[in-house]
Amino acid sequence: MEFSFSKLTNDVKLVLVNPNGFWVEQKETENSDKLWLNYLLPIAIAGALAVFVGEFFKRTDFFIQFPLLKAFREILLFVLQYFVSVFFTTELMKTFGAEKNIDVARKLVVFSMTPMLLVSLITGLFPFLYVVDIFGMYSFYLFWVGAKQLLTIPDNKEHSYILITIVVNFFIFSFLSVFLSKLLNALY
Repeated sequence: MEFSFSKLTNDVKLVLVNPNGFWVEQKETENSDKLWLNYLLPIAIAGALAVFVGEFFKRTDFFIQFPLLKAFREILLFVLQYFVSVFFTTELMKTFGAEKNIDVARKLVVFSMTPMLLVSLITGLFPFLYVVDIFGMYSFYLFWVGAKQLLTIPDNKEHSYILITIVVNFFIFSFLSVFLSKLLNALY
């Protein structure tokens, strides 16, 4: 799987506008091992550039170190979030009676992170628009719809799996965000 900007923009548009159709299409695709590299990383880098520009022009001293560190934190946050969330999403599958499938977990995690990545891009460029962060909650809906389409879980455990996985991934994101912010402040 090679990187294609047009495929990236089409996937972003489709997952946001027509999640049911998108997940049905994803059910047919295979080989998700490079998904983080061809989908997540380009959007995270764009978000990091937005954070860099937003932080650089917000400062009165125009020192480059802090904006660079914040941009690096942004990339690290989303990459770590991806790998840790894929691990927990996969491990929780077996607990709730589904077959462990890392390909499905990768797809669920990376595509459901799309709203958070885009919101991060906007709030990075315009830090005063933090009210827009509420749109990142659309990630939960995308995960819910994707899990219903891609996973075969016993009916009595399906909602429990989805809710617990969403909560676990939310706490992972919160922990990583706070930890990396504290680390950034300690370094600077």
